Amino acid sequence: MGGKRKKRRKSEAAETALPPAKPSSFRWGFLALAFVLGVFTAVLVLPTIDQNRGSPAPAPTKIADSLHIEADQRSVAQLAALSDDELEKVDIVEMSIAVAREIDGLEKLDYDKYRNIVDGWTGQFRRWLPSVEYAFHEAPSKYKNDINFFRLGMLAQFLDQQVGIAYNEDQKQETIVDKKKGVKSQILYTNPGDVLLHGLIDTKRGTCGTMPTLHVAIGRRLGWPVGLACVDSHYLCRYDDGKVVYNFESTDTGRGGFAAETDREYLAKKNVSKRAIAVGSDLRKLSAREMIGVFVQLRARHHTDVGKIDRATVDYALAHTLFPRSRHIYIGLIGNLLPTGDKLFTPGEHGHPYSLAAHLSRTYDQRPIGLRSNGVGYSHRALLAEAERIEAINRANRERMMMPSNPQQHQTHMPGHRNPAQPY
Repeated sequence: MGGKRKKRRKSEAAETALPPAKPSSFRWGFLALAFVLGVFTAVLVLPTIDQNRGSPAPAPTKIADSLHIEADQRSVAQLAALSDDELEKVDIVEMSIAVAREIDGLEKLDYDKYRNIVDGWTGQFRRWLPSVEYAFHEAPSKYKNDINFFRLGMLAQFLDQQVGIAYNEDQKQETIVDKKKGVKSQILYTNPGDVLLHGLIDTKRGTCGTMPTLHVAIGRRLGWPVGLACVDSHYLCRYDDGKVVYNFESTDTGRGGFAAETDREYLAKKNVSKRAIAVGSDLRKLSAREMIGVFVQLRARHHTDVGKIDRATVDYALAHTLFPRSRHIYIGLIGNLLPTGDKLFTPGEHGHPYSLAAHLSRTYDQRPIGLRSNGVGYSHRALLAEAERIEAINRANRERMMMPSNPQQHQTHMPGHRNPAQPY
C-alpha cells in the first residue's frame, strides 16, 4: 500500500536472480542444415499430422493453437453464451479486449493487434527459455524440484527484464488527505487501460488487474494449467495441475527475482478469510467464465469512478452472474445497488435502502454477533448505524471529488493491493 518503501524480504525458495543465458555454440553450417531440415519438415511432414486427434497435452514450450479458434470481434454476451468447454478455448486476451470494447471510446480496439503482440512475446520467451533451464538442473531444490515452478518463475523474470513490464509508478503510493483521521484520498480509475489488459500492452505499465492477466495469457499459450486467482481485490497468476499449486506474484518486478507464496502464507500475511476459501471466492484458479467476470468487475469499477453509476451497476450484476462466488464482486454490486435504490425511492418508501436497513434490524433484532475490545457485545443494529455513518462520509467525499472546482485525481491504485515496494 502507500507510505515509504521498505526493503523486500526474500520469500523462501521463491526468488532467484535471473540466470544468464549460456553462450550459443551454433555455426553457420549448422544453421543452414537446420533451415533445410525445417523446410523439409514443413513441406513433407506437417501436412500428414492430425493435430486434433490423439495428440498429447501441449508441451510447456508450444503455443496452444486452440486459443485462436473462432477469434474475432465477439462481444461479452457472445462469449458468455459459449459452453464452458468452448469458453476455456478462448484466448484470455480476446476476453479482456471484448470487455474493453464496450467502454465508450474503445469500440475500435483491435483484438488481432494485441493478440499478435502477446503471441510475439510468447514466441520470444519460448526461444529464450532453453538457454536458462540449465539453472534448474544445476540446483533443482531452489525451485521446489519442479521444472514447472522454474518455468513460471522465468516467465515472470522474462516479462520484467526482457520485455520491460513494470508496475505503474503512479500507483505505488496513496495520498493521505487527513493524517489525524487516517482518511485517504479516493482512488479513481478514470483510465480503463489501468485495469484492463490493452493498457498494459500499450504502455508496459500495469497493476494487479493487468499484470497477472498477461502472465496467464502467455502461460495458457504455452499449454500451462494457469488462471487468475483472487486474494480479496488483489489478483495472482495461479498454477494448478490438480497435484500441485503455485501462486505467482506478477506485480513483483524490478529486482531480478520472482516471488511465489503458498496459500498458507497468504492466509497469514494477507489476512485472507477462511470463509473466502470455503465458498470458492479466493485462492482458487478461476475458470474462463469467472475470469471474464473479473474483467467486467474491473470495468464496473472504472464506470463507477467516472460517475457512470447506472452502467457500473449493470456491470456488477453481470460480473456477479459470471462469478457468483466472488465476495469482492458481491460487495461492489451491493454498494452500487444502494445508491440506485436511493434514486428510485424516497426515504420512507418500501424499497428505499432505509427500508432494507429496517428489515435487517427487525430480522436480526438485538442479537449480539461479537464483542468489542472492551468485552461489550454489539448488535446488527449497531453495525448498520455505523455502516450508514461511514457511507455518508464516503458519499460526501465522492460528491466533493466530482465537483468541477475539484477535478478528479488521476489515481488508479488497485484497491486492497500491496505496494510493490513493501515486502510481504
